[in-house]
Amino acid sequence: MNPSFKKELIMEVFSTQLPRLVEEIERKVERVNKPKASNEEGWLQTPAPTLSQRGDVLDDKEIDRITQLLLSTEDGAFELAITVLKTHGVSINYIVLDLIPTIARRLGKQWEDDTLSFAEVSIGTNKLERVIHKLDYLFQVTQLEKRGNHSILITTFPESQHSLGTLILSNYFIHSGWRVYRPENNSLKSISKELETNSRDAIAISISCDEQLQQLPNIISTLREKSQNPKIMVLIGGPLYNKAPAKFSHIQADITAFTPEESVQKLEHMLSQI
Repeated sequence: MNPSFKKELIMEVFSTQLPRLVEEIERKVERVNKPKASNEEGWLQTPAPTLSQRGDVLDDKEIDRITQLLLSTEDGAFELAITVLKTHGVSINYIVLDLIPTIARRLGKQWEDDTLSFAEVSIGTNKLERVIHKLDYLFQVTQLEKRGNHSILITTFPESQHSLGTLILSNYFIHSGWRVYRPENNSLKSISKELETNSRDAIAISISCDEQLQQLPNIISTLREKSQNPKIMVLIGGPLYNKAPAKFSHIQADITAFTPEESVQKLEHMLSQI
């Protein structure tokens, strides 16, 4: 792309899409601040509601607009949009546990529908991961009072490149009061060392392709042998399981799950039975 045209394109995006987003946010904030506004009229709630107490904060059109910023602009536009949301009072819980997972699912759906290229999905995924990392400290601070004794190691399949799914899963467990650990790197050696050194209640592994699935039985066996906890629970999920769960019928895992919510629910139920 011609550099001068590229600059003009970036300026056009920032002069059109972002102002409209900010204008919409301002409009909704003003609506919330009106006296006697009903809950249905409000876009933001103070104090920040729990997941079970509130509805969606952004509607589909607004999420579509932010997703387009993720896909269609230079680095910085999407992060600026998230900053605008935070500045206007959107809760960190909503951004981390709802908005980012929703956008991630939309990327996956567009990839399946062949409306996005692999490069576009990869770039979008990397941007989402970067935002989660930047929000991580603030999110974890808000969850400290919930922290219990259950612990889980969450990892991608050894040597896998993308970690967005495991980041999202980690945040759901943190929100549910779990102590969540992620290995320094996702080599089999590093994951094994973590389980050898520390006793964990469970390990969660994300599977994204058939090649990983073929190796999974041996990986599970190795990690069980290395684990300091002989009764460690093994949780399996990820893109491939969501797409073709029947392929996992031979896998000797304690739990398989489609969503982060289901993962937490199933694992807590199983531990309560012990």
